Amino acid sequence: MTHQPDQDPVEDSERQRVTAPELSWAVRALVRAAQEVDQELARRLELRPLDYSALNHVMSGSVPLGSAELSGRLGISTGSATELVDRLEEAGHLHRRPHPSDRRRKVLEPTDAAVARTLGALQPLFERLDALVEQFSPEEQAVIGRYLRAVTAHFHDFARATSAQDDPVPQSPKDTAP
Repeated sequence: MTHQPDQDPVEDSERQRVTAPELSWAVRALVRAAQEVDQELARRLELRPLDYSALNHVMSGSVPLGSAELSGRLGISTGSATELVDRLEEAGHLHRRPHPSDRRRKVLEPTDAAVARTLGALQPLFERLDALVEQFSPEEQAVIGRYLRAVTAHFHDFARATSAQDDPVPQSPKDTAP
């Protein structure tokens, strides 16, 4: 796969600073496109970006989240998270339910209407992606799937790093000069 000049101005700029395999460039472009989808979905659902992000965390989490966990994921105070949850609950996007094992806590759950509205907005994209799959042989699909799942695992590993010591961000020479 060769790069098409002027196809993506962000990528064109990045390519001047970093050398990477073509598949890495494709993943970077995919991540940027996914961010654009999130922005558009927030607009279509008439949600503020932070509200959309909160709802996305609640909908896509593998474990039920409470307001405190949500505040950590969003990088906001617990008070701000409580206000955000109140706003989303009042708008009918989510509700609080008892924690399965701790009677003192509540977990957040998207409403059926919020899930249906979100999936409805995404349906045309899902249909296009499903049709795209048909362009590849089963063997190609298996390789592509294996690659994308490995990329996803690396993204999760990076995001779950527990401290700056695990994977420090290199400083530029000017940042370390006395």
